[in-house]
Amino acid sequence: MALYARVEKLSEDDAEVRYKFTDIRDNERVLILDKAAERTRPEDADEDVLYRAVAMKVATAWVRDGVAPDRLLVQS
Repeated sequence: MALYARVEKLSEDDAEVRYKFTDIRDNERVLILDKAAERTRPEDADEDVLYRAVAMKVATAWVRDGVAPDRLLVQS
């Protein structure tokens, strides 16, 4: 199964970053990055394969660079 998602930062404050990610069918979902805990969670509580791929990409960028990226692309 192929994965594809466009990821865009919606908002950021001192505690968290909210990301919108859109799948190939243009379905929009929201991922929340907790900066202090360095953890992510889906707004809709659905931790499916696409969410996990997006979460890994966002969390890796945060831990590696210390900056929440504005945009990402997830594909495999």
